[in-house]
Amino acid sequence: MDLAKRFVFSKNVTFRKFLNFCIISLQYAIIKPARVIGYPVELVIDPCDICNLHCPLCPTGQGRSDRSKGKMSFENFRKIIDELGAYLYRIDLHNWGEPLFNDEIYRMISYAKASNIEVRVSSNLNLINKVKAEKLVKSGLDVLIVSLDGASQETYMQYRKGGNFDKVTNGIKMIKELKTELSTSKPFIIWQFLVMRHNEHEISLVKRIVKELEVNQLDLLAIHCDMGREIFWDDRTRFEKTEKWLPRNEKFCTYDLATGTRKNRPNMCNFLWVQSAINWNGSVSPCCALYDEKYDFGNAFDISFKNVWNNDKYQQARKIVRTKKATKSDLQNVCGYCAKNGFM
Repeated sequence: MDLAKRFVFSKNVTFRKFLNFCIISLQYAIIKPARVIGYPVELVIDPCDICNLHCPLCPTGQGRSDRSKGKMSFENFRKIIDELGAYLYRIDLHNWGEPLFNDEIYRMISYAKASNIEVRVSSNLNLINKVKAEKLVKSGLDVLIVSLDGASQETYMQYRKGGNFDKVTNGIKMIKELKTELSTSKPFIIWQFLVMRHNEHEISLVKRIVKELEVNQLDLLAIHCDMGREIFWDDRTRFEKTEKWLPRNEKFCTYDLATGTRKNRPNMCNFLWVQSAINWNGSVSPCCALYDEKYDFGNAFDISFKNVWNNDKYQQARKIVRTKKATKSDLQNVCGYCAKNGFM
């Protein structure tokens, strides 16, 4: 039902996209086959996995080397869109880095928009200036998610290490002014606030600042765990590694603080049938939560994404997720860890 709400009534719909969506959705809803007829309706494409901040629960911020570093070229991005654009409703043009590090990001957005695809970018906005802001607004970007976990520099810098609160809020103002100047409602700006123990006291203040800045939407999100390792840990380990960051407010806490067990566990993963994640160098991950490159399923630039989409690794992963069980041999496939550690 969630997929239908997001895509069926989308303004980005075409007959070909809708037909592909129906074929994919029916397969996922009914039989969840190992081999899929059709292609993803949504992609995570990482234009750059380099970042200027050092967030403690992010593998990039930690300086881990489990994934090669670099920036996607516009030519390689175009290859993805030329191959899959006819099926795609949406692209999240971000994952493990700061997208504005890649100077080709604006051309990428415009090229995707020419294929009638909704484009979303998540940024810490610390690299913004007048030139970048103008390019961003003129690119046709649909949604800009601004990661800003605080209402003051003192609070913000405790997690977004190396960040500047005033620069981010001034960047939001700059983009708002340019939207007015250029008579456009895009991008829709979302202030994304990860609720943690050190910043939960500022939620009411953040709400006031959001109104003052006329930000379109405030998303108060719960923090889960170390983003690069969580699928490899059981509930207890995740809780112990994350406890000091977890808010006291139960509404925003993903764990029962008394028992250390995770709340609201997802029942099923739809990523393997509906979505995919392509990294800056073309390496294809089964989902956006996988950081270790050694577990990736193939490379979209070597031949094509379509040759990866139904390869042996993808088919094995779909079988594991469908049954929610993983044997010892299944742990050679990264989706086996999700089944083993209770992610579904």
